[in-house]
Amino acid sequence: MNLLFVSESSGWSGGTNQMLLTARGLSEKGHRIVFILPEGGVTAERVRAAGFDCRPLRIRQDYDIPAALKIKKIAAETNAAVVHAHHPQAHAVCLIAKYLGMSAPLVVTRRVIFRIRTNPFSAIKYRSKKIARYVAVCNAARTELAKGGVAPERIDVIPSAVEMSRYEDARARRAALAMKPPFRVGLIGHYAWFKGHDYLLEAARDILKEFPGTVFVFAGRDTDKLKAVAEKYGVAKNVEILGERGDVSDILAGLHIFAMPSLQEGIATALIEAQSAGVPAVATNIGGIPDVMLDGETGLMVPARDAAALSAAILKYFKNPALAGQMAERGYNRVLANFNLSSVCDRLERMYCEISGVKL
Repeated sequence: MNLLFVSESSGWSGGTNQMLLTARGLSEKGHRIVFILPEGGVTAERVRAAGFDCRPLRIRQDYDIPAALKIKKIAAETNAAVVHAHHPQAHAVCLIAKYLGMSAPLVVTRRVIFRIRTNPFSAIKYRSKKIARYVAVCNAARTELAKGGVAPERIDVIPSAVEMSRYEDARARRAALAMKPPFRVGLIGHYAWFKGHDYLLEAARDILKEFPGTVFVFAGRDTDKLKAVAEKYGVAKNVEILGERGDVSDILAGLHIFAMPSLQEGIATALIEAQSAGVPAVATNIGGIPDVMLDGETGLMVPARDAAALSAAILKYFKNPALAGQMAERGYNRVLANFNLSSVCDRLERMYCEISGVKL
C-alpha cells in the first residue's frame, strides 16, 4: 500500500518522532511511505536519513491553497491509497486538497487534548465528511473530538508507539542501578508551561530536606530556561540541565525515578519510553496519562499543580525500593502489551485497509 504522510513541522517533537517511527514499522510490513515536509528542517533531515522519499513543501497557513494543490498532485503521482495528516496545518490543507478533488481518503491524527473551537471554519475543519477517519492518540483526545462534533464512529483510538528493543539495554542498566542515595529524578520533554517543570523544581525543595544529594535531571528543547526557575526555588546546585538530546535511552538508564508533572498531556510518549526502560514513574492524573499508567498498579499518580503531592510520591519510592521495583516491572509489561511498535502498526494497517478498500 502507498501511504502519504504530511506535516508542516520542521522541528523535532514527540509527534514527528511518532510519524517517523510508525513509517519505519509500516515500511517493514511492506508498505511504501512518502513524506511531504518543509525543506531544511530537522524532521525532513531525519526522514531522509532513514531512507524515505521526502517531497519538500512549506505549508504557510491553514488556507494555503497552492500547498493543497501540490499535495493533491503528489498524492496522484505516488498513487497514494491513503493520505495521513499528522499536524494541525497539514490537517487543514489536506482537507482543502480533498475539496479540490484529491481522491485518496484522508486520515487526521489528533495528539493534543485542547478544546476544539466553535467558529465556522473549525466546524468545517473537524466535521467534514471528507475526512475518512481520525486517529486519537488517547481517550481524552477522542473525547475532545466528539465534543467538537466528530461522529464517534469516525474516531479510532490508536496510541503512540515505542520501539521496545531500543530500550532493552537501558532497562538492563536501570535494573542494575542500586535504589539508594544519591537519587536521580528525571523529566524528559521540551520546556513549556503545561509540562509542569516548575512544579518538579518546587517539589525538589522538600525532597532535598530528606535526601540532600538528590539530583534533578531535565532534558529537552529549551530546558535552559529552567536555570532561573531553579535559582528561584534555591535548588540550582542539585539540577542538571541537558538540553535537547538524542540519547534518551542512556539518560533513562541512569534515573531512579521518572517524573511527569504535566498540567495537560496527550498520550505521554516520554512516559511510555520511561516505562520501556524500566524506570518507576510518578505522573499527574490528567489527559492521556491514565491511558499509559494505572495509578497504584504501574505507577503513582498525583493531582496536577500539587508540588507537595509530587514530592510525597517521589519520597515514597525513595523509602520503599521494593514498591519502586514492582511498579517498574508492571509498567514495562503493560507497555509491552499495549504500546509496542508492531501492535500499533497492525492497528494503523487495519484502519488504512478499511477506509481505502485495499486488501492485503
